[in-house]
Amino acid sequence: MKFLASDYDGTLRLAPQVDPATAARVAQFQSHGHRFGIVTGRALNTIYDEAHHNQVDPDVFICSNGALIADRDQNILTAHWIPFDRACALIEYLKQSDFESFTFCNGEDSGYHVNEHIVQSPRSLERREKFFAKTIGEAEVLAKGRMISLAAWISDRGRMAEMQAEIQERFGDAVESYLNRGTLDIVARGVSKQTGVEWAASWLKADEVYVIGDDYNDLPMIEGLHGFAMSSGVEAAKAAASRLFDTVDDCLDYLEDASPSN
Repeated sequence: MKFLASDYDGTLRLAPQVDPATAARVAQFQSHGHRFGIVTGRALNTIYDEAHHNQVDPDVFICSNGALIADRDQNILTAHWIPFDRACALIEYLKQSDFESFTFCNGEDSGYHVNEHIVQSPRSLERREKFFAKTIGEAEVLAKGRMISLAAWISDRGRMAEMQAEIQERFGDAVESYLNRGTLDIVARGVSKQTGVEWAASWLKADEVYVIGDDYNDLPMIEGLHGFAMSSGVEAAKAAASRLFDTVDDCLDYLEDASPSN
């Protein structure tokens, strides 16, 4: 049984919606006895409804860059939480930072904070409306006493890289951070998309494991597993991949046509 774990934004979804033909091809792949998973920087609460709205029913959700894994019915199978005291300290740090806005997720619900001392770019405002129109207050999120992930946004990529280095210097005992399409994703130390896919593959009892992605946060799994990349992806992802594809459809066609040695 083959298992393909696909990144979502920029890989499975190349337009505002997943191409219906791609969704149908995923379902066909599954009907042939194989398994399909979504591996994403998004939190479970932001990807589950989106996937089903697009007629995609993955066998497993690998969320928050591998920090949380859930089955197709949204039952959490395993999770790697950021130490809560460090997560709270990180939230306070982000409030004083140059990031325009950031989100924080307790595994079920997300909060959203806008740094009013920073001028908000049009893309930041668009991002909030598109992805985080439904959030709850900070106190409600923190009341759970746990944190699975944070994601911070700034339009200046150079400054983002500088702040990523600062976060790793200050909080590297507790977190990992990954650049992801203009967002800095923050999860528990030791977590990556690779570790998440490996756990999911073991749970699924997959015989062959493949991954496909397009961005920097996909690099650990592309480099560490049988990794493919999108031809539209960043150069680093393409350089690390064993093969490039224009669409996930093409990747699935290859997997069903090819032998493991190809």
